[in-house]
Amino acid sequence: MNELYRAIFSRNFGIVSEKEQEKIHNSAIAISGLGGIGGLAAERLVRMGVGGLRITDPNSYEVSNINRQFGASMESLGRNKSEVIYEQLSSISPQAKIEFRKTGNVTVDDIKKFLSGCSVVIDAMDYGMYKESILLQRTAREMGIHYLFSGAIAFGAITVVFAPDGMTLEEYNGFVKNCDVSKAERVNIPVEKLLPVLPSYIKNRDLLNDIYTGKIPVPTNSIGAGLAAIQAASETVNIIIGRDIPVAPNYTYVDLVDRRMIIGTGNQSICAR
Repeated sequence: MNELYRAIFSRNFGIVSEKEQEKIHNSAIAISGLGGIGGLAAERLVRMGVGGLRITDPNSYEVSNINRQFGASMESLGRNKSEVIYEQLSSISPQAKIEFRKTGNVTVDDIKKFLSGCSVVIDAMDYGMYKESILLQRTAREMGIHYLFSGAIAFGAITVVFAPDGMTLEEYNGFVKNCDVSKAERVNIPVEKLLPVLPSYIKNRDLLNDIYTGKIPVPTNSIGAGLAAIQAASETVNIIIGRDIPVAPNYTYVDLVDRRMIIGTGNQSICAR
C-alpha cells in the first residue's frame, strides 16, 4: 500500500486488519450488469479499496433508471452505463485499475477474457437473463472463481454465493446437470427460487405471477436495490479476506420493513425440472 492508498482507506483500519486491506487492494472483481445492483456494488467495492475492477453492461441509461441506479441522472440519459460508471469510479479511486466494456458476454471465450485474473464475479444482469447467468457461473466455476447473484425484493434483498467447488447454479434452480440451455427457447426458474420469502406487505399475490410471466416489469426502488448491492459487495469482501460465509444452497435474505434476516436453504423449495 502506498501513502495515498493508505490515507484514502485509513478509516477501514480497525474494522479490517492491514493484512486484510492488502488482500482487498490486490483483488480483482468482475461485475456483469450495472443497473440498480451492479453499479452501486462497484462503487461500494471501490470505496472499500478493491484494486481491480472489470465491469460490463451494453445498455444505456433511461429515465426509469433514475429512481435506483448509481450513475443515472438527467445528464447521463442515453449514455452507456459502463462508461458512466467507469468515469465515476475513476474519480473516486484514481489508483484502482478499472476496465469497462460496452458489450455483453456472449460466448465462453468472451466470459473467460472478462473473468481472467478475477477472484469473484457478481451477476447483476437483468431479470430473465437465466441462460447468460448459467453460462457465466459455469465458466467461473471452471476457472476457480466464486460467483454470486444478488436480487432486490421490494424493500429487501436476497444473495446467494456459489463456491467454485460447491453447488452449481443449475442444481440450485433444479435443472438437469449440464443441460444445454442454448437450445432452449426460454429458461424458466421456479418462482420460489427467485422469491423464497414473501414480504408481509405485498398483499397482491397476483402481482408475482404477472412479474414472472413478463406481463409487467419488476417493481423496484432505491432501498431494495441498494441493499442488494451492499449485500453483494459485503459478501465479495468476505470472500476476498477469507471469512466463513453461507454458500449455495444457502441464501441470505434481509428485509428492512419486515425487519427480518434469514439464512435459508434452496433445498427447502420444490425444484421444477
